[in-house]
Amino acid sequence: MKTHPPIQLLAGDLKPVVAGLGKLIPRSPSLAVLGCVKVEAWGPQSVRLTATDLDLTLSVDVLSTAEKGLAPFLLPLARLRELVTGLRSDEVVPLSPSIKAPPVGEFPEIPQVRTPGLTLPEPVVTSLLRAFACASNDPTRVVLRSACLDTSGTGEKAHRIVGTNGRHLFSSNSMHLPLKQSVILPDHPLWKWKPLAEARPWTLRLGKDKHEAEVFRMEGQRPEHAWSVTGRLLDGPYPNYRQVIPGQDQFTTMVTLSEAALEAITRLIPRLPGKQLSNRPVGLHCEKGRIGLLARGENDEPWILHPIDRCEMKGPDATAFLNRDYLEKAAAFGLHRISMSDEMSAVQFSRGGDLMVVMPVRAIDPNRIERPALAPAVEQFAPSTPPRPVIPAPLPPKPTGPDQPTKAPKPTPPAKPADPLVQARQQVAEADEALLTARKTLKGVRRSLHAARTQRSETKRELGGFRGLLRKLQRGRKHEAKKAS
Repeated sequence: MKTHPPIQLLAGDLKPVVAGLGKLIPRSPSLAVLGCVKVEAWGPQSVRLTATDLDLTLSVDVLSTAEKGLAPFLLPLARLRELVTGLRSDEVVPLSPSIKAPPVGEFPEIPQVRTPGLTLPEPVVTSLLRAFACASNDPTRVVLRSACLDTSGTGEKAHRIVGTNGRHLFSSNSMHLPLKQSVILPDHPLWKWKPLAEARPWTLRLGKDKHEAEVFRMEGQRPEHAWSVTGRLLDGPYPNYRQVIPGQDQFTTMVTLSEAALEAITRLIPRLPGKQLSNRPVGLHCEKGRIGLLARGENDEPWILHPIDRCEMKGPDATAFLNRDYLEKAAAFGLHRISMSDEMSAVQFSRGGDLMVVMPVRAIDPNRIERPALAPAVEQFAPSTPPRPVIPAPLPPKPTGPDQPTKAPKPTPPAKPADPLVQARQQVAEADEALLTARKTLKGVRRSLHAARTQRSETKRELGGFRGLLRKLQRGRKHEAKKAS
């Protein structure tokens, strides 16, 4: 039997690729061939690794060395993980066929898309990833598990990229997509793979497979490797999302936040109580030019107001309760303009051509609010800077003439005492960081304790097995002794 020469790759190049391939290959695939990676030489100094789940296919070209005439072969993903585990980035990984892998001929055929590519610039790629982040996870609503590149709008920059799950909707316009018709791309955890999400720009190719089904191919390039994602487009029609986007005349309160306030919201929300409550509610409270968040641990408790910062506010005071995950997502997207009307109406977050519409959630006793004396979140999470050292000014030269009168030195004014409020805020920030460190340490101790308990249970089971075997041997000896007597 002819053996294939091994392929040589660097572990640092292969490790992130294995993580991306793992997003398509499950731990227990329905077919053995779907748990394998197709390995084939691709060019004089690269190898192509391909994985598929029959819906999407990921191909990654990695720098490598391989002998000429190398035939393609399949390699189980579990074997790839074993090869790179524990290796340094500069160590070499050899790849060769595995006797446990199916024949390469059983690997599914990948559609070939050779149409001219459409370059998607950085703003379009960012909007597409945000639309995927807002897509539905419901398997019964297939068309919502996607991002729609809508070209139905008329005008120079009237095209949109949309993603929604029915409870919140992201829409990005002010762009012109070089497409002849609207396209619905399927969502998948693969789009969150870091090397793919950080690559810019992307290239989109559209075509048809041998069954005349519409397919797409998305390509990207990084210094260490090139990647491509191939799959079928989803059949429409996409829901009429325009009817749920409110007009500006429907809002009564408009708020504009600073960048510091947006960052404070993203850092404060994970620390608020009430994550276990239904719909994970948090209140967005705008009052007298200030914005804060309302949260509580249980439904029978009052809402606690956590101030954020001052804001530019137009209109009356307003409060709306939202799912905290959607609010955190809007702040992470940098949508700093908030438009509200009342507790039962949708809240809109926007910035430039990007907007997110979030439906409110029902809150019990929304007016039962307590206002403890808490420091605003922008001050809690502000970076602590050490005070600048005060350099004394040089003294004037002393007069040396006999006729010059001697002047008494002016008394040095006493140093101003430090503001106790600033000191208290710094102490609160330091205590907060210390608490986070203690929590991380406690988690590590809990994991070690759990591992020790598991090992103790295994030791008890082994000891019980030895005891049972010893009793069995003792009974056998007694039985033999009786027979001998």
